[in-house]
Amino acid sequence: MLRAKRRLSHGSVNAVGPPLQRRRSSITQASIEPPGEHDDRNDDTRARRMQGYRQAHQPAVYNQQFSHAPIINGDIYGGVYNNIRDSTLDSLQFLYQHAAMGAVHESDERYPPPLCYPGTRDVVVRRVIGWYLDKDGQKKIMWVHAPLGYGKTAIAGTVKEKLDAMQLGFESPVGATFFFWRTSPQRNSPARFIITLAYQLAQSIPELCYHIDSVIKSRPGVVKMALEDQLMELIVEPFKSLPNLDTMPSRLVIVDGIDECINSDRESLVEKKYAEDQEVTQIRVLNLIRCLQSHHLPLSFLILSRPEAWIKRHLESRPFSDDVEPLDLYKVGDHMNDVKQFVRAELSRIAERFGLEGVDEEWPEEEALVHHSEGHMVYAATVIRHIDDEYGDPRHLLKDMVSSSPANRPDISHSTPLSSLYELYRQIMRSCPERNRCLMIEVLGDVMGSNNLRFEDSTHNAALGDLDLLSTRRPGCGVRALRPLHAVLRVGRGNEDSSIWELFIHSSFKEFLESPHLSLEFAVDANKGKARLLSAMLDRMTSITTDTIGSKLEDGVIFALHGWCNYWQEGKGTFLRSKTTYLEFMKKVIALDLMACIIQTYCSLRPELYIDIHHPPLDRLFDNQKPSEFFVESMELDGCADALSIAHKVTSHAQSSLDSAFAFMLQATMPPALSMLKRSCAPSNRAETSPQKNTWHSHLPPHRLHWELLDPTELAYGYGAGEESNSGVEIQSIP
Repeated sequence: MLRAKRRLSHGSVNAVGPPLQRRRSSITQASIEPPGEHDDRNDDTRARRMQGYRQAHQPAVYNQQFSHAPIINGDIYGGVYNNIRDSTLDSLQFLYQHAAMGAVHESDERYPPPLCYPGTRDVVVRRVIGWYLDKDGQKKIMWVHAPLGYGKTAIAGTVKEKLDAMQLGFESPVGATFFFWRTSPQRNSPARFIITLAYQLAQSIPELCYHIDSVIKSRPGVVKMALEDQLMELIVEPFKSLPNLDTMPSRLVIVDGIDECINSDRESLVEKKYAEDQEVTQIRVLNLIRCLQSHHLPLSFLILSRPEAWIKRHLESRPFSDDVEPLDLYKVGDHMNDVKQFVRAELSRIAERFGLEGVDEEWPEEEALVHHSEGHMVYAATVIRHIDDEYGDPRHLLKDMVSSSPANRPDISHSTPLSSLYELYRQIMRSCPERNRCLMIEVLGDVMGSNNLRFEDSTHNAALGDLDLLSTRRPGCGVRALRPLHAVLRVGRGNEDSSIWELFIHSSFKEFLESPHLSLEFAVDANKGKARLLSAMLDRMTSITTDTIGSKLEDGVIFALHGWCNYWQEGKGTFLRSKTTYLEFMKKVIALDLMACIIQTYCSLRPELYIDIHHPPLDRLFDNQKPSEFFVESMELDGCADALSIAHKVTSHAQSSLDSAFAFMLQATMPPALSMLKRSCAPSNRAETSPQKNTWHSHLPPHRLHWELLDPTELAYGYGAGEESNSGVEIQSIP
């Protein structure tokens, strides 16, 4: 058993005075990162974070995980995070911190943005720009569609940059952009879609700022409203408030990769189980665009996507068809000539780099490469990246690629237009050292299964290092295992700062790996990767006991604490369906000191990772009416005695651990850390509290309510452990 003995730190005052000025110590974030560690972090960011810790009544400033946008954490009003103070922050800053800045054309996450190779895709780009500039055009939505590999995203980026360079008599002809991407948590969901567009439109059209500012200051909760309500509040009504709406020049809104939008507006990081869920989400985005267009605002919309059946059917139906100008990229332009031009230029560059004489003399396979590409720019670009290897001979590599191509392999049956691309991917995989293939597949599985993890540093070198720590591989193993795949992944020299969510150069390679009938022996099962990660997390958590509470934890252990709960929740519908696997994992839970794990999870919270996330580490656990049944609620026991016994043990273990952890943390945070708002909502005082002040807790299950009364971050950042600490709590063990 544990108890918390409270003592006031130096400089503290009694309960009726100002808020305690507490310092972080050994049970806090400082215990995980003592002075001297991570000195390469931005000093300004650290200083702003410390300012937030020193005074509880001041907002703390953190960084978003997947963009460089700062997070300003203010007070809580009615259960809604109101991250804005009228006196210090403007509405643009408020929108900025809630927007998916990685989805913007100029974002660092997408740098350098994909663009058409000079001299290619000119016909399509001119066609799009001509449509936008046609003032007499009746159709304000253009849909550019083509199968993967035809450079739709590059066309969108090129249109944006060419319009920006044109002298049209007004600023910012491209009012907003949003590039969906299925592996990026912020960009594979429409949750931030409207906010991101509104933020950019306010910058492009300064006249909107005043009206958007009024909305934000009067209704800051708009950022948590339904997307359809956000659209009206943040875009339609501000536009209609402008006096010169009829004479305002039209701005172009570019929305690329709607088929990459695979998650709901709840910002779930879990891939949907059925294709229908993705269809509904994508149709909803299209309907949002149609709604904007129906209000006759000075906006035109360029949509780019694959011609998925449900997208095509929806855009060709009434009333969409009256407003949409379709453009089949496959039928426009000379794709073979574009590829030929690209290949010739790139082979000349490689020849010059390696000191070769010239293209005609050194690259007799050039024509064959163009032919095998079948007009797919992604095919040609992948081959070029593969042969542009400083450790190999590009001439031999190209010769091997061409000689092993589908046209020279009569034993290979081709039934899809992308057969040549998939065979190219198989060739690249086979060219990797055979001794490293198992490790390579394992690391790819970890990456593809890591969509539930919050990386403190999401650059791919750092993220792969975190996965190495979690999986107890030697440091650097992940990076080295993937380095031979530089033709299809952003790895190796020059890519050190690229995001782990942008690891796949083209989504077709990820789809190839996920399809066993295409990738054959190189198939990667993301569910197996998730199961392996969850197993590794539970193993790492065995090092946590009541004796270690308050001590420094290894990064791999912290990583495990913050990720296991989400992985267990997701596994219920996938890899935990197997009873054998389920029982094996429940035995691992029973072996844990779960009380200590729960306490350490909250003590090791890193606000820069969770301040703007809907689901904190253990949120899934407390979603249930009976959290102790979290581990067994979806298990089919079938009357098996062993299974029933294990289920009873894990339920009892979870219940006692939750109760003990709650009691400990309640002692460690009361009374100073229990704010007046929380006191008014406490169970003993609920009868005296007005319904309006209490509604934000009304939907919570009993156990969830108890945990909501705690502020774990005050435990993590306000108190320490042991006599060496200058903080407010001393933790002692008693018999």
